[in-house]
Amino acid sequence: MEQLNADHDWLASQGVELSQWGPDPDSGKVRVYLAHFTEAAQQLLAQRYGSAIVVDTESRQWRFTRSTG
Repeated sequence: MEQLNADHDWLASQGVELSQWGPDPDSGKVRVYLAHFTEAAQQLLAQRYGSAIVVDTESRQWRFTRSTG
């Protein structure tokens, strides 16, 4: 996961926008969600990180809201 954090800007420059990633207890790997899933993005991640990650085919956009109160 640290490598994904370190590579975040580089990945974005390659057109791969990570939206969420973290440990996947079912597989024992890091599960990655993309803002816009593409086969090319999945391939780039597989080439860079190998079998250490699982790229979910469901795109996710996270919206952060501001809490008032």
